[in-house]
Amino acid sequence: MKKWLIIAIVAILIIGFIGISFKLGFFGPQQGFKCDTKEGEWVPQQGECDSPEMKAKCDEFCEKHPNCCPGWEGRKGDISVYYGLSWPSEKDIANLTRNYPETIKAINEGPNIYPKNFSTNAVINNKTLEQMKETGFNTVQIMLIADENGSEIVFNDRNNIVLLHNIIAIKKYGLAAWIVIDSTGTHKTDLGTYEEFKKSFIDFVPLLSELMEKYKVEYLTVNNEPDKPFKEQTTWGSQDQIEKNIEDFLPLTNAAAREKFKGKLINKITLPRKHTSGVIEASFKNVDIAGVDVGPSMSAQMSHEIYKSEFDDYQFYATEAGKRNVSWMNAEYWQGDFQTEYGEFVKNNELVYANISFNAYLAAIPKGVGYTWNEMAMFSLEPNGEKTKNAIKEFFNKI
Repeated sequence: MKKWLIIAIVAILIIGFIGISFKLGFFGPQQGFKCDTKEGEWVPQQGECDSPEMKAKCDEFCEKHPNCCPGWEGRKGDISVYYGLSWPSEKDIANLTRNYPETIKAINEGPNIYPKNFSTNAVINNKTLEQMKETGFNTVQIMLIADENGSEIVFNDRNNIVLLHNIIAIKKYGLAAWIVIDSTGTHKTDLGTYEEFKKSFIDFVPLLSELMEKYKVEYLTVNNEPDKPFKEQTTWGSQDQIEKNIEDFLPLTNAAAREKFKGKLINKITLPRKHTSGVIEASFKNVDIAGVDVGPSMSAQMSHEIYKSEFDDYQFYATEAGKRNVSWMNAEYWQGDFQTEYGEFVKNNELVYANISFNAYLAAIPKGVGYTWNEMAMFSLEPNGEKTKNAIKEFFNKI
């Protein structure tokens, strides 16, 4: 009996200590600072504000009791549990300005900035940014991957906190930031009806463009190869109907981005020679730069000549751009998929195949205003990675 009495007394003392601790600020967002809270008022527990679902409630508390939350201002909705980061400060954001290179020489790291284990972000850092500049890149392209809430497309805070820190790091290094949204806003293969998807996407784009404007992003792509996922939709009708959807979608989404974004808009489409004239026409509407992505399968199964013929897309698209007096560029050239292991064929032939792309781009008239290479990891492959890196340096001196 005495044993249980002692346990009860100890438990009461512990509970009392915890209650006093909350009032004095030993736990929760106040981190040891005395709070001006009232008796019985809710006080967040330490770590409780790390939950995305609790951000609004914690923000409301800190707005009411700023002395309980030192350092909170500028970090509203802190979700530092992800990647060990807090939201960028308002001071950092206020100092951002735009810097447009004469010719875009972009490195595309796409979704690589989001580690699979959501621990630390090692792709964009001082070392890699220095390597990018040394190689000749002046622009970094990275991807915003949104989320879905029912039929709505919404921001994914876990991704956004990394994206926004990346933008600041890129721009502080004197490089231009180019943000592309995942082709459909999410990774869904079933997008519902076309009209439903179009509405949800167009509703989201102004929110995206407003955020990118706040961070003074130089380039924004809201049409990141939508022609690819659109073709995968099985309920949208015939191929002709899919082409009509693309034709409708491209200018509308760019117009939505124009509402808030004052930087430059870049379209990205693939396989232009296989699209209707209506889609080609639409790809040049409401944009500053029309981009074409070219990256045929690089394998022993594709002959050198067939691979080379794929790059006729450059001249085809350059000609179409010239007719409309719109700037064009290679918005993406890749030799493999992101976050995958490269096979021996790619490792042994990356330089030869890269030169095919370089030469075709240089030959296209009118000249393009930029070129994008997919990822820095290619330059570490043996035995031709370093040679390929030197080749792109030489190529950049020619464009």
